Amino acid sequence: MNVQIMVTVSGSHQTDLVKFLSQKTHALGGKWLNSKISHIDDYFAGLLKIEIKSAHVEKLIADFKSLAIVVEAVVLDAADQQKLTHLALHIDAKDRPGLVHDISQVLSENGIKVENLECHRLGLADISGTIFTSKFKIAVADNFNKEQLIRSLQDIAGDLVIDLRDDQS
Repeated sequence: MNVQIMVTVSGSHQTDLVKFLSQKTHALGGKWLNSKISHIDDYFAGLLKIEIKSAHVEKLIADFKSLAIVVEAVVLDAADQQKLTHLALHIDAKDRPGLVHDISQVLSENGIKVENLECHRLGLADISGTIFTSKFKIAVADNFNKEQLIRSLQDIAGDLVIDLRDDQS
């Protein structure tokens, strides 16, 4: 019987890492359903959703660990995979301490699942300060209230520029 597993991998950069992981998966008859691998400096982190025969899960994880990387895996429960709507949320503001905390708190209070987050701080000489810019991919349930989320985010700070739309990716 096939199962879906979510695997996280991380460690110091290694040449041909993606090639190695995909070869090991393919050799055991598995396939990648979804994946994200990112690098910051000389460190990588990856998240792989893989479909594979349940009898091969332990072998696949052992093969991944042979590369001397950190590997964690969990078998996904099909009942937990509810249908969600995917949205893109962009927030820009004058930077200040605690902004990511405050935004994530509002998202949590509104029952929103953060699927991806990228944020950056950019120094701008014109304003003699720093701008915070972020891109979220979020998932919301059917009963999601868009206006309530925007009001809650605007309560964080008056200068937040918020763009919320259907995710086109």
